[in-house]
Amino acid sequence: MRRFFWSLPVLLLALSCEELKEPLPAAPEPPPPPSFSHFQIVGHWEATSNQGRRIAFDVTSDGQVANGRINLHHDCLTGRWRATFDGFQVEIVDDGFITSFNWQSVEDGVTRVGTTTVSGRFEGDRLVKGGFVSSVNDVREGGEPTGDSCASLDGSYEGTRE
Repeated sequence: MRRFFWSLPVLLLALSCEELKEPLPAAPEPPPPPSFSHFQIVGHWEATSNQGRRIAFDVTSDGQVANGRINLHHDCLTGRWRATFDGFQVEIVDDGFITSFNWQSVEDGVTRVGTTTVSGRFEGDRLVKGGFVSSVNDVREGGEPTGDSCASLDGSYEGTRE
């Protein structure tokens, strides 16, 4: 029994020392995620392609390309077909963007179906350069193939913030 009383002060001393220790430091905050761009690019952008056609879009404060519009033309066996595609939207990552979309156009009873990819890279506060690839995969009239064929195209563009 004497042995038990002798160890009691040591046990109490050990418990009180633990209570006197300072708390561990808090973990550092994680670094903030990188910004979508190193440049000040929010606003409306206008560009001209190597086809001489207009490309336009807005850059939002949350890093999105919105209200995208691209005008282009395909050279087909039956002549030049001009198209406008409205409404593309995509997230900007590391000063750039890329988006692909399938489309269908019905004009004068002729249905064309294809795919377009648009990309861009912001090279400064007021300069964007990019490219596009587009193909017409099917041309039909009244549900029947027309035999028309359109060459795939790839182009480039350069533009500025308004």
